[in-house]
Amino acid sequence: MSTGKRLAKRSIIGTRVCAPGEDGLFYSGVIQSVKTTAAEQPNSNGSGCGTGTGNCDFAEPNVDTQYSVRFDLAFASKKCPAVKRDFYGSQIIGPGFQPLSNFHLLPGQKVYLTYNGREISGHIVRHNALADEVTVSINPPGHEVSLNYRNLDNT
Repeated sequence: MSTGKRLAKRSIIGTRVCAPGEDGLFYSGVIQSVKTTAAEQPNSNGSGCGTGTGNCDFAEPNVDTQYSVRFDLAFASKKCPAVKRDFYGSQIIGPGFQPLSNFHLLPGQKVYLTYNGREISGHIVRHNALADEVTVSINPPGHEVSLNYRNLDNT
């Protein structure tokens, strides 16, 4: 029998995600821990909760799950002192969380995309969420190009 701690097969811990920094831009990081708090609220039917009769009918508990994200070192070198912060699942981009298309990207946001069969980095110039259109400035070796993508799935 092993005494070491081993993650479950489908554990979310260790998943690479993106979460917002204090400046509103998204930064990459890794989920370090999960914190779940359940705030139970009694039904409004007037049951005698707390009377010792055992007739406590509770509604579905409100589950607030927060994920601790440890940002990469590139984030720590910026002007934000917190390297590890807690986020709700609705604030995180990544597998099992929100897709990129649910967020408005700010100018200056660093993104990765495929250009001529290679993955390169670029920066958002403009994001039109209504038209699902993103203008990205990329710097391929040798020259600067501004590309206009019409689909967020390419970023």
